[in-house]
Amino acid sequence: MAKKPTKNTVTKTNYSLDDFKKSQGVQKTVKDKDLSWVPLSKAWHDAIKLPGFARGYVNSVRGYSNTGKSTAFYEAIAGAQRIGDLPVIFETEGNFNWGHAKMCGVEFDEIVDEDTGEITYGGNFLYMSNRDLLNKYQNYDHQNSKMTTKPLRYEPVLEDISLYMTELLDMQAEGKLKENLCFLWDSIGTLNGFKSAMSKTSNNMWNAGSMKCFQAIVNYRIPASRREDSEFTNTMINVQKIWYDSMNMKIKHSCGEFMFFNSRLIVHLGGIISHGTAKLKATALGNDFQYGIECKISCEKNHVNGLEKKGKIASTPHGYWNPDELDAYKKEQRQFIHDNLNVEYDAEISYTIEKTPKSEMDSER
Repeated sequence: MAKKPTKNTVTKTNYSLDDFKKSQGVQKTVKDKDLSWVPLSKAWHDAIKLPGFARGYVNSVRGYSNTGKSTAFYEAIAGAQRIGDLPVIFETEGNFNWGHAKMCGVEFDEIVDEDTGEITYGGNFLYMSNRDLLNKYQNYDHQNSKMTTKPLRYEPVLEDISLYMTELLDMQAEGKLKENLCFLWDSIGTLNGFKSAMSKTSNNMWNAGSMKCFQAIVNYRIPASRREDSEFTNTMINVQKIWYDSMNMKIKHSCGEFMFFNSRLIVHLGGIISHGTAKLKATALGNDFQYGIECKISCEKNHVNGLEKKGKIASTPHGYWNPDELDAYKKEQRQFIHDNLNVEYDAEISYTIEKTPKSEMDSER
């Protein structure tokens, strides 16, 4: 039988572990700030018992098309504004709806040019569309990390996003940008990597490899902002496109698994092998209006506080609602629903829940 090891007493003459740590530059270990959240609606908390997305972490929300992911995106922008963090919006889906964003609580100014009639948007955010990214980095050679004198491509690439994030974080570190940053990207899987763009192809393996450009951001620069000695707290929230691998019976992520492995919090909307959604419909005088979607919601990964819950949630033009409280929504938004049905306010409306057929499932690659 093995003997229980005994503690050896080592004679320590003129030796201090604290002095040794100091010589190695590791004399102190700094604790993290208290956990805080980019808040979403009450319905989000009702469903999965989380207040929103964790600040100082990389978060992802994923699901098939038309499962309410954009609602999470808009609510997160509004939530960041409410707590004073600066939303940095990367909208590469090409489908940002300013009206929907406003109804979800996003604050912005609509500015009309009196001479041209052009409408622009301003406010407490930074907004980068595909065109904005291309205009800024069209001449940038990501392979050799230098700006050239002529355009190299005519599409934005994954590396443009990581470069702009890095530049903003550098400016924050240099004292030129005094804001907590909340990076929001809708969505991963919509852009090629630099190598694909330069070869005028869309190579999935190359694009997955390009995601490594976020390595330092997700593994150091975002997490390091949680330390108590960090002046700012920075957050990343991603919308992730997925598809179902029927051969291996598992979810796959567009642009590879890099962000899946590096996200500390992942929320899944809808089902796994199908949408898992139902259409919320209003009908009056032969007219139909889909005023929302009810779907499953689950916290699939939580390395923040470990809480992983499942539930149901309703996505509406005005944000998320608890499915059990939709009668209150219908009452509150009665005029909105009547207007979209194009009927008088006193017209009788019937409400139905219609399951999404499997044929409408869009397995995105």
